[in-house]
Amino acid sequence: MPNKTPECLYSLAHIDGALTAMAARINTDFDAPSDPLVVMVLLKGALVTAGALLPKLTMPVEVDYIHASRYRDNRAGQQIDWRAGPSLSLAGRRVLLVDDILDRGVTLQAVADYCREQGARRVASAVLVQKILPQAAVVEADYVALTVPDRYVYGFGMDNAELERNAPGIFAL
Repeated sequence: MPNKTPECLYSLAHIDGALTAMAARINTDFDAPSDPLVVMVLLKGALVTAGALLPKLTMPVEVDYIHASRYRDNRAGQQIDWRAGPSLSLAGRRVLLVDDILDRGVTLQAVADYCREQGARRVASAVLVQKILPQAAVVEADYVALTVPDRYVYGFGMDNAELERNAPGIFAL
C-alpha cells in the first residue's frame, strides 16, 4: 500500500529564501524606475506566491490578474478555461507573469501569447516551482524559485482538490 502521508518538500523559510533570491534577479533585470512593471498574477494558484514576491520587488509595479486554468478542479489538465482577463492595458508594457507551478507549460505559454497579442513589449515569467518531468515543458520560465519531483504537490497557494492552498510549505503526496 502506498504511503498516504504527505512529505514536506520545502518549509516556509526555504520558500522565502528562494523567493528572495528570485526577486533579486528580477530587480536586476527590470530596474527602470520610470517604467512600472505590470505583475500579472495567474489565479488562483499564484496568489500566495505573488503576495510573498511583491514586497521583495524594488521597482514600481502595477498588479493585475488573469484567471486561466486547465485543471477545473481535476488533477489532469484539460483545455484552457479562460475565466477572467486583465483590466490594465498591456500595450507597450513590460509584463511579469507570476504562476505557482510550471509542469507542461501549456497555460503559461497561452497567457504569455495573449499578453504579446495585447501589445506587451516584453513578457517574462516567474514561477514558484518547476516540476521535473521526463519531457521538457512547451515553454521555459524566466525565473524559477524551486524545483519539485514529478509528484502531486500542494501548499503555498497550490491546491489539493481545491483545499490546502494555505498549507505552511510545499508538500507532496
